Amino acid sequence: MRAYVTNEAEVNVDGLTSESQFLQLARLEGLSSLALVGLSKNSGKTTTLNHLIRAWQQAGTPRPLALTSIGRDGEEEDVVSGQPKPRLYVYSGTYLATARSSLNRCDALLDILALSGIRTNFGEVAICKVLSSGYVELAGPSQASDLLECERLLREQDSSGFFVVDGSLSRRAQAGGGLTQGLILAVGAVTSANPEDLAETTAHALSLLSVPALEATTSEYVQNLLVSEPCLRVIALPQANDSPAKMLSLPSLVGQAKAIAGLLDGKLKTLMLRGALTDSICKSLLAEKHFQDLTLAVEDGTRLFISPGMLRKLLQKGIQLAALYPLSVRLICLNPFKADGSPADRTALLKALRSISSIPVEDFGPTLI
Repeated sequence: MRAYVTNEAEVNVDGLTSESQFLQLARLEGLSSLALVGLSKNSGKTTTLNHLIRAWQQAGTPRPLALTSIGRDGEEEDVVSGQPKPRLYVYSGTYLATARSSLNRCDALLDILALSGIRTNFGEVAICKVLSSGYVELAGPSQASDLLECERLLREQDSSGFFVVDGSLSRRAQAGGGLTQGLILAVGAVTSANPEDLAETTAHALSLLSVPALEATTSEYVQNLLVSEPCLRVIALPQANDSPAKMLSLPSLVGQAKAIAGLLDGKLKTLMLRGALTDSICKSLLAEKHFQDLTLAVEDGTRLFISPGMLRKLLQKGIQLAALYPLSVRLICLNPFKADGSPADRTALLKALRSISSIPVEDFGPTLI
C-alpha cells in the first residue's frame, strides 16, 4: 500500500481541497461520535483518519477531537509485514486515549490528564491532551465496556468532544453497539483490484452494516433488559406480548448454538443475539425447524460476520435482520493501491463503487499535513 504525506493540498474541480470535500461529503454535523472501519487490512483506514483530523483542523471546528483505537494504529511499520505504514498526525487541543507504552513513540507533546485503569496488551490506557502538534500512536482497548469508559473519561475533559473510534482488522464488531452514531468505511484495491469484485464485496458489507432498526417498542424493551442484566447474550421474545421473554447469560455466543436452539419453539417474534454472528452459528440455527419467519436482531451491523450465501439462506427461511443500534454509513473512502504499492484503475474502481449505493464514494489521495 502506498501511503505518504505531502504539504501540497489537492484542489478538485469545484475549487475544494480534499479536506473541505471530506467534511462536506461525510456530513458529520450533529454527530457526537464516529467509527472508522476498514473492509480489510491495508484498506487505507489510517490515511482516512488523517484526512478527518486535518479537515477538522482546517475547518476551525470549536469541538475538539477525542481519539482512540481498537488495537493499535499510527505505528511506523506493520507488525506482520514490516512494511512502512502511514503515521497519525494530530494537532494541539486534541484528546487521546492511548496505552502508556505508546507514549514513548509519540513526538507530539502530550499532557497526561488521567490514568483509566483499563489494561491492554500495550499497557494501561492514559487520557492525554495534545499540547503541540505531531505524530502519535494510538493503542486503545478492545472491549466495548472499556471503550465506553474511555469516552466517559474523555468527555470529563471536554463534554463537547467529537469521539472517534479507529477500528481494527477482525475487531470491527467492537466499534458499534451504541458506542458510535456514524461510520466511515475504508475500502481498498488490496481487497480486490477488479472493480466488479470490489463493488460486490463492498455492497455485501454495506448490506450488513446498514441493517434496519429493530422495532421501537421491542428495541426499548431489549435495551432496558441489557441495562439491568448486562451479562445477557440471548433474548428470545415471543409473538404474544404478554408472554415472558426467554434469556441466556453466556460468556459469548461461540459454541452455544445448541443452547440458543433450545429457546426456539415456533412462537418467537424476535431472537436477539449479543455478540458476533457468524456463518457457523447461523448454520447451526438453520438446522432447527423452528428457526424461521422471525426477526434476528444484533447490536448493530458490525456484529454481522456472515457470507453472502448465508445471508441468502437466512432470507429464504424468512429471517429478517435488524439492529438494536442502527448505524449510519456516512462515507466510503477508496485506497486505489494494491498490497505491493502498485496502482489499480482508480477511475474504474470509483465508478463501480458509486454504482452500488447512494453513499458518497471518494479517493482523497495521500494524507496531507
